[in-house]
Amino acid sequence: MFYEDFNQQEALLPIFDDDVELIDLAGHDDVTSRSHNHVICRYLIDRPTHTEPEFREKVSGPESIPENPGISDFAKKCVSNCTAKNVINGVIGLFPILTWLRHYNVRQWLPGDLVSGLTVGVIHIPQSMAFSLLAGLPPVFGLYSSFYPVLIYTLMGTSRHISVGTFAVTSLLTQAVVIRFVPDEPAAALILSNTTTPTADMTTASMVGVSEADMRRVAVASSLMLLMGVFQLVFGILRLGFITAYLSEPLIQAFTTGAAIHVVTSQVPSVLGYTDFASSNGIASFYKNWFEIFRNLPNTHVPTLVVSIVSIGLLVTGREINLRYKGKLKVPIPTEVIVVIIATVTSHFAMLKPDFGVVIVDNIPTGLPAPRLPDTSILINIIGDAFAIAIVGFAISISLSKMYAQKYGYQIDSNQELIAYGASNVVPAFFLCFPNAAALARCVIQENTGGKTQVVGLISVVIVLVTVLWLGPIFEPLPRCVLGCIIIVGLFGILQQFSQLKPVYKMSKIDFVVWIVTLLAVVTLGVDMGLLAGVVFSVLSVIFRTQTAKCEVLGSVAGTDIYRNCHNYLAAVPYSGIVIFKFHSALYYANKDFFKKRLIKATGVDPEAVIVERKKLEENSRSGTCCCVFRGKKYDVSNGDPEARSDVDTSKELESTTGDNSRPPTCGVACEVRAIVLDCSAISFLDLVGVKTLKAVCENYKEIGVDFLLAAVNADVRKSLLAGGYYDVASLDSEYVSVHDAAVYIKHFPDNKMPSGEDVCEL
Repeated sequence: MFYEDFNQQEALLPIFDDDVELIDLAGHDDVTSRSHNHVICRYLIDRPTHTEPEFREKVSGPESIPENPGISDFAKKCVSNCTAKNVINGVIGLFPILTWLRHYNVRQWLPGDLVSGLTVGVIHIPQSMAFSLLAGLPPVFGLYSSFYPVLIYTLMGTSRHISVGTFAVTSLLTQAVVIRFVPDEPAAALILSNTTTPTADMTTASMVGVSEADMRRVAVASSLMLLMGVFQLVFGILRLGFITAYLSEPLIQAFTTGAAIHVVTSQVPSVLGYTDFASSNGIASFYKNWFEIFRNLPNTHVPTLVVSIVSIGLLVTGREINLRYKGKLKVPIPTEVIVVIIATVTSHFAMLKPDFGVVIVDNIPTGLPAPRLPDTSILINIIGDAFAIAIVGFAISISLSKMYAQKYGYQIDSNQELIAYGASNVVPAFFLCFPNAAALARCVIQENTGGKTQVVGLISVVIVLVTVLWLGPIFEPLPRCVLGCIIIVGLFGILQQFSQLKPVYKMSKIDFVVWIVTLLAVVTLGVDMGLLAGVVFSVLSVIFRTQTAKCEVLGSVAGTDIYRNCHNYLAAVPYSGIVIFKFHSALYYANKDFFKKRLIKATGVDPEAVIVERKKLEENSRSGTCCCVFRGKKYDVSNGDPEARSDVDTSKELESTTGDNSRPPTCGVACEVRAIVLDCSAISFLDLVGVKTLKAVCENYKEIGVDFLLAAVNADVRKSLLAGGYYDVASLDSEYVSVHDAAVYIKHFPDNKMPSGEDVCEL
């Protein structure tokens, strides 16, 4: 039996502070001690060292690795599970409302849902018209987009607190596509001659008071919505809800902030009353638009500006009151609704359009439109746009869903949410709607007004339906600049995300750079290309982190089995002749060279250089000389002559692998290293190149007489090593269950000779 003993027994022994109560530890009856200050416990270990194969065989039994089923087995399992009961359960699962509505607590939940539904429904009206204008469409189509998607999500969604419908970011992305296919006059004639335009029934069918150009724009928006919904449905069916993991929180914050800046820019001409403003799209459009805004300042329409200033003043005042007295107000003040009513009444009686030339909403048709087939001729041209909007819409909506689910203690299904979002975009695409998502402002209102379930959605769609069927014409005198003011003030919350820059910088410099780069990319390249650039840069930052992963040389804390960085912990002392190396990353093709360089730097031994020197010695018939290459210099240490290495101050030459000077192993000269222990506890996976790298490293070090051992290998990494043939080079006995097992064994048996009989090695 072989074990390392620190004069400890298998028991919990006390460490006493001031007044010590003497305890007889012979029988190990007591495991704690009491003092006037506190109780301290110690755990003591008395066991043999274990290689990984020994541990699995003797302690836990042989490791069972489940076989991967083939395609035929998977198909048979699917067929066997396809019973009538499972099909019914699957259909019911697509409509969660059928499950939770049966347990609806009318007394506790209905009052809050009723108040919240009425409030959110009223808020939908001005916001939907405003965001419809932002999307480049007449206001009435925003009302449609606040009816059908909300109704479908209420039936299929799993979140109880989000409010889907029109949203600033998706509306802005929609506008970019709409303007590209159906641009404003006078550039329309030139661009349309070189652009594929909608040709389906949508363009020929008309609505009362809606121009042919607007109908073509609706055709583009509906086609975009259809394709966006198809993407989300496919993602949900294929269980790809995890794809939003590639959109980090800093990236989402920067993207939405940049999009909000574009939205504000797009509404400034409306607020200032510019009637002939030609907005730009594409790369650098932000700078071009602001140049035009300043150039047209002399053309500011004063009556429109006055209306805008008053509206913004009222909206900001109401917002501040709601925020400041949030705890005291049972129901937030519906400032947007109040401003819309005041502006509509004032515009009607003051004759703002005929007497002062203020642009108004004008025609709002009543009734729901008949279903129409979206134009399919342009789908191939908008695949990239639809994919981007599908990802952005889902990322924003699911982040809000998860936030409220965590806050109120319930679960959401990401894949079911994808299906719900997909359905709430596919079906409304046949009813003249445009892409939608959850809106933060409405979600906050829904929560603050006491909303408990998606019954809020059912009530809000009733309010929108009444407006569409009967009340729409009431809002025709509403000045359009008021809707622009509502959009701008509503984005204050998103623009306040600039305040997150300081904490992000403190927590992670790389995330801070991702934030800044994404923001600048969105502002400069546009919303769609900026998002792509931000995602690419974010992924590259992850690759950069793994390529320059943290590495450590570990030392033992005396009297324990704990190993820490030799540079950071003074009590961590490296073992003579043993280098314990820890790599904090996955090992794969992108960082294999970095891994090898850091390992050579940590050990001071370049095995490939040593092998080359030995071959040269053999050619010169000097096989009895042991030559080692350290930091590019050759040293003859065959006789152990200390003078042979007196010119090397290894304490200065051997730097920490983290980039700082570190105390080197006590062996000093690199060729005295007889074993390397690779701590694999932080290595999450290996690819084919990573396995080949470890094989080559192990083989090279073994060739020069240095043992290469692995410790704390997880199951996935071990599986890769087995598949890659690593143990054909290293043998299974070169893997240990922990760093301490490997270090203790190699320390007491440097020649790798197993002890015989009952030999015990004690410190």
